Amino acid sequence: MKGKGGTPGSYFVLNTGAKIPAIGLGTWQSGGDLCVEAVKTALSVGYRHIDCAHLYGNESEVGEALNEAFKGLLKREDVFLTSKLYCTMNSLNKIENYVKVSLNNLGVSYLDLYLMHWPDSSAFGDATDPPSKSGSEYGQFLNRLKKAWKAMEGLVESGLVRAIGVSNFSIQQIKGLLKFAKIVPAVNQVELHPFWRQDELVKFCQMKGIHVSAHTPLGVPTSTPGPSDSGSGGEDEPGTPRISFRRSRSVHGPMLKLSVVAQIADRHKKTPEQETELKHRVSNLAFLGHMVVAKALDNTMSAVVRVI
Repeated sequence: MKGKGGTPGSYFVLNTGAKIPAIGLGTWQSGGDLCVEAVKTALSVGYRHIDCAHLYGNESEVGEALNEAFKGLLKREDVFLTSKLYCTMNSLNKIENYVKVSLNNLGVSYLDLYLMHWPDSSAFGDATDPPSKSGSEYGQFLNRLKKAWKAMEGLVESGLVRAIGVSNFSIQQIKGLLKFAKIVPAVNQVELHPFWRQDELVKFCQMKGIHVSAHTPLGVPTSTPGPSDSGSGGEDEPGTPRISFRRSRSVHGPMLKLSVVAQIADRHKKTPEQETELKHRVSNLAFLGHMVVAKALDNTMSAVVRVI
């Protein structure tokens, strides 16, 4: 992969004019020495986008790896850094302090992208499949969002972050945000993979000039299998177990077991893990060997993946 100034297809241009690398390393559920080594390894093999979050509790480890990398040939401007704000109801007036904590832990003076981690500041939840809200609850949500977004916009003005965006926002939530936002979100990072395509959300973001970044492109399995209720795909491949998701949503998986992934991996002389986790060329940019997602990635989306 090229750096931020790489060839077209290795990056996408945000509505700010900045270039975001097409593939990034996600650091969720990674900690300690494993996290440090994963980030160091990713940078050494060409990754130029590291996706972090204060909520992950490992930004100090990411910072340790970055510090070592910057002692070598890499410079700060070579790496696109994303972090995320988890905004509680009691923290709306402390957002600048929170980004400064992330900057200190990462050992950098600015972030390329700062995302609002969840749309609802009142509680944790799977915001890619949010619960319905009453009219009064939605009004309260918009009031909190307006205060939080204004503070996020202030981070751009102060130079602490280069771009701001959202994560796990629905169409309705983005519409609400755009009613008062002075700065249009540069990115909406959402769960996206062949079995949870979110076509309407992707198209809406395209229309609004908001880049879609796919997190957990292999899915988010839990330890408890369950029946499918997502209605997001057809029949399972014979012998393929299902993976249960938060809020009882499930997808057909795991994708590494699908024969089509194995066939593509064999054709490229890769393991299924390598084929689905590393950027590779089929036409311009194919991902997971699935043409629907490959086409969308080529034109509109980046992906955040984990290296195990």
